[in-house]
Amino acid sequence: MNKKEVFHFLKMFTQRELYFKESMIDKMEDNSNQFDIYRTINGENVYRYTFEKHLDHFIEKNPQISKHIKNSPLLIYKHNRFSYTPLHSHDFIELNYVYAGNVQININGLTITLNKGDLCILDTDVIHQILNTTENDLLVNILMKKEYFTSNMLSRLASNSIISQFIVNSISEAQYHDQYIIFNTQESEPLFDAVNGLIACYFDKSFYSADVINAYMIIIFSELLKSYKKEKSMELRKTNHHYIGDVLQFIEEHYGDCSLSDVAAKFSFNTSYLSRYIKSSTGKSFVAIIQEIRLNHACALLKNSNYSIEHISQQVGYNNITFFYQKFREAYQLTPNEFRKLHTPKKLE
Repeated sequence: MNKKEVFHFLKMFTQRELYFKESMIDKMEDNSNQFDIYRTINGENVYRYTFEKHLDHFIEKNPQISKHIKNSPLLIYKHNRFSYTPLHSHDFIELNYVYAGNVQININGLTITLNKGDLCILDTDVIHQILNTTENDLLVNILMKKEYFTSNMLSRLASNSIISQFIVNSISEAQYHDQYIIFNTQESEPLFDAVNGLIACYFDKSFYSADVINAYMIIIFSELLKSYKKEKSMELRKTNHHYIGDVLQFIEEHYGDCSLSDVAAKFSFNTSYLSRYIKSSTGKSFVAIIQEIRLNHACALLKNSNYSIEHISQQVGYNNITFFYQKFREAYQLTPNEFRKLHTPKKLE
């Protein structure tokens, strides 16, 4: 399967969808009876979905790709149209991506409509249900084990960027507080392309590759970070305020020679106010952020170039190489030379 065939693949009716369609009544997803039920303080019955049982059910229905996914921390499938899910919670992170049409999800008693291109991340333990869908509503579900979401995705996205670190932390806090977060990504062609690539690779047993799937997931989450930053920035601009993410982005782009007063002038802030704003928003001082950005870039150059230590020091904004060595050792407990040796691939003999 290639990317251009994904829409046709999703649009085809499954046997269950044909059954649901022909029955002419709303149908609940048929694998719910595999799961335990608990009762909320409001007296509602809630199914407790687990990743392992979902995976077993999926493998039973898709034996042609079972050997590739039996140990995978990811599970991807199309939600059956003409059906709904009961109230449920789960022990995994779930991404709901509306490929076409629109879908209504009831989350903690609140009904939310997701339109084509919208994506919703649902945390573990949040009570929700997908309401009845029609023929034109194509919903892609991506289930992730908790450890995959935290360690594999977010840590890699935030590893070398102060703005990515901040947005990842913001998303994590929003996820923790609200248990879900919605991204409006209708205008993101890279995300749509990545979803197509992800589905094409996942369901094609001859092209399945865990590395390629992880790469597509990195692209998807990178686009979500961009979407989150853009939306927060627009929200605050409407109230004549600047989003701290825009400030951090400017600092990251000009870290080599910008000063606090330069940043204050760019955003029409008083320098003292800007200093407090940065500290209260990130927990770090302006100087600490500059140091972190410079050292992140120095690490990338040490790992991926043959430049001399002195050249790297100057390139990232340290004119005093002794000071560079001091700050680098404080951050990593290694000298730049030791760091480079540690991250230099060994040559095959």
